[in-house]
Amino acid sequence: MKTVVYIDAELFQKVMEIAPRVYNVARGALSLAVEEALRYWVQMRSTHNAHKPVNPRPDHREVFNCTIRCIEETLGFLPITVNQSLMENCILQCRGAVDPRTAYKWLHSFYLNGWIKPLTITPRKPSDWSRNKAVELVAKEA
Repeated sequence: MKTVVYIDAELFQKVMEIAPRVYNVARGALSLAVEEALRYWVQMRSTHNAHKPVNPRPDHREVFNCTIRCIEETLGFLPITVNQSLMENCILQCRGAVDPRTAYKWLHSFYLNGWIKPLTITPRKPSDWSRNKAVELVAKEA
């Protein structure tokens, strides 16, 4: 498909210098580079990844990091897989809360930010976390 786009002249010059070397072709390198960039852009913003904010709110980072420290202090090391009840207790301790729904909300937030993965369910809302038993720690800190 043919289309017209406007881009910065300096960016265009850099792409025209690099693309032929990357794709090892004399003609068509710009099309290949643009197509690759657009595929990457679409993949990063597809519905599968759309729920992951680029820059999560600072308080979410703080609660996650506090939870990780609590797990590490409780066990003496930081495992890859954590019993969810331990994670819930650490979240509640960090937040000074007692309601398990608070822990489910934070677990869901950590999941949406890509910091944890549930091992037994695919949660669509915070209350789904009540059925999960263990989580995988994808990030060691936010």
